Amino acid sequence: MASPLEIYKEYQSRLRSRDFEHLGEVVDLEGFRDICIGLFDWTTGFETAFQNLTRNMLLPFADWHTSIEDAVEGQDTVVVRSRAEATHVADFLGIPATGRRVSWETVTIVKVKDGRVVENRSQPDLWGIYQQLTATVPPQEKAAI
Repeated sequence: MASPLEIYKEYQSRLRSRDFEHLGEVVDLEGFRDICIGLFDWTTGFETAFQNLTRNMLLPFADWHTSIEDAVEGQDTVVVRSRAEATHVADFLGIPATGRRVSWETVTIVKVKDGRVVENRSQPDLWGIYQQLTATVPPQEKAAI
């Protein structure tokens, strides 16, 4: 049987490739519970969770790049610290599109049961994103100073 980290990676891969037809092989679509702390409360069911993810993170940002920086596995859980970079293209946290390229870390706790993801708890660095989007000097220009 696959480890929680392997299942998490396969889940993320299928999301990125939009392979929704086979997503149920690695996600409990009906019982799936999800929260993105600071953006939306607990939801049950993958469809509702994906709508929240789309509205709150996928639509406001484009040209995503994400990498896993650290992962700690337990018997039925994996904790992942990842780094994301994306371009701000639509309203986020009340801030209209800036076109800025921003980066942030997220800590995600994923629970697995019977080889499928049953719970996803994420905490993106919303304050860090907000600071980058509202800075008077864009992040790229600060790096050049």
